[in-house]
Amino acid sequence: MTAPDPGRDTRLVPVKGRNVVVRQLNDAQLLLLAREARLAEREGTDNQRRLMAVGRIFDLLESAVVQGEDREYLMDLTVAGDLSVGDLMGFVTAFRDEEEEKPKVRRGRPPKHA
Repeated sequence: MTAPDPGRDTRLVPVKGRNVVVRQLNDAQLLLLAREARLAEREGTDNQRRLMAVGRIFDLLESAVVQGEDREYLMDLTVAGDLSVGDLMGFVTAFRDEEEEKPKVRRGRPPKHA
């Protein structure tokens, strides 16, 4: 069993009927994930670099999984062909609600000071 990381938030993400415990990726990991995704999609990327990008993406997403049993579950789904990239993107989107909190808007006139 993996020791929890007290410095990062964790969430439960449903994957094919099972809740998987994931920790929040840090800013550098998210930037690397975005860069590698762009490289993997770009038509001009050579095949070896594209494979490296895809491997890094999976490594980053796997690093978010807290428990070894959950990693095995995900690997079994992948081998069986039952796991999609969309299933894994929940590891990133599960933390968005905190980051996209809208600022409070105050309407009306400011209070009068005597």
